[in-house]
Amino acid sequence: MTPFPIEEIRARLADAVQMAGGQSAWSRKTGIHRTTVSEVLSHKRDIPESIINALGYIVRPMCVPARKGMNR
Repeated sequence: MTPFPIEEIRARLADAVQMAGGQSAWSRKTGIHRTTVSEVLSHKRDIPESIINALGYIVRPMCVPARKGMNR
């Protein structure tokens, strides 16, 4: 399984913010608080699913059995 591309998503967020004309403009466009965007870009916060989705990514959790014999 490929690791989650966190830095790639952070870089795409920075590009999207720049193309929108700044954090406030991107926040208005997506409905995500500007503070959240700022904290993600400054590495003060993990990337929330709302930003991941707004950038066109989908979070797909993976479920695996916790113990042997749990598969059916």
